[in-house]
Amino acid sequence: MDIHKLEVFIDLSETLNYTETAERQFTSQGNVSKQIISLEKELDTKLFTRSHKKIELTEAGRVALNYVQTIVDQYHQMKNKLVDLRTGSETILHISTIPTLIKYEGFTTIMSFLNKHPETTLQLREAETDALVAMLEHGENRLVFSRFFEWNHPDTEVLITEEDEFVAVFTKEHPLAKKSELSLKELEHERFLLLRETSQLKQPVIDLCHQAGFEPIIANVSSRIDLLIQMAKENLGIAILMSKTFKLNPEDHLVALPITPNVKSKLAFIKRKNDTSLIVNEFWDYLKKQ
Repeated sequence: MDIHKLEVFIDLSETLNYTETAERQFTSQGNVSKQIISLEKELDTKLFTRSHKKIELTEAGRVALNYVQTIVDQYHQMKNKLVDLRTGSETILHISTIPTLIKYEGFTTIMSFLNKHPETTLQLREAETDALVAMLEHGENRLVFSRFFEWNHPDTEVLITEEDEFVAVFTKEHPLAKKSELSLKELEHERFLLLRETSQLKQPVIDLCHQAGFEPIIANVSSRIDLLIQMAKENLGIAILMSKTFKLNPEDHLVALPITPNVKSKLAFIKRKNDTSLIVNEFWDYLKKQ
C-alpha cells in the first residue's frame, strides 16, 4: 500500500478541501483527486461524499481514518528506527523548520548545541507551518521548529523560545509613515500584501481586521517575504509581516510600524511525547537548560 496515498487521505480528511490539501502536500488538486480515487478503488469503499463543491467523510471513511492514521504513524516510526540502526549510532539531528528559522533565537540555540556536540550532524528541512504540523502528527518528523498562536496537540511537547508580532511595512512617503504605531482601522482602505494560508499568518491578519471593524482588501498573497517587501517598496500595497522575519535597509525607503489590535505568535521547538530517539532527547534536555 502506498503510504503517500494514505497521507493524502489523512490530510484531506482534515481540510475537506482539495485545493488546501494540494497546497499542503506541494502537489496539484488533480493529483490529490487521483490519489483519493485510487485509494477508494483499492479499498473498494467510498471514503468521501462530494456534492456542490463540498466534501465530507463517509461513515466508512471515518472508520478507515482511524486505521490509516495508525498505519502511517507506525510506518514512520519504523522508518526512523531503521535509519538509526543503519547509521549504527544516532549522530544526525533532523529538524524540520519554518523558512525563517535563521531570524530567531532557535537557530542560535541549535548552533550552540552543535558546538558542544561536534560529533552531531544537522539536517534541516524547510516547510510552511501547515506542513510541519502535518509531518509531526503523521510521525514523519521527530523534531520541529515552528510558529503558532494556539497549540492544541496533547500528544506533543513544546518548548517556547520567543514571541513575535505583526507590523505594517510600507513606503516612507505614505501619510501614515511618521506615526510610531498604527491602528488597523487607519488601513481600512489600503491594499494588503499577505503571506499564504500555509504559513498560518494570513487568517490571523484577516481576524484582526474584522476585530477592527472592516474587511481587508487583499491585493496579493505570496509565500515569499522578500517579494512582499519589494511590492511594498514599489507602493503596490502594505505588507503585514512578523516583525523579526526581515530587516529593512535604509535604501529601501520603507517603515515597519506596530499595529493595533495585534496578536503575539510563539516560536517553539516541538516533539512528539515519548520519543525514543537519543539525539532528539539529548537536544531536548539541552533546550530545557537554556
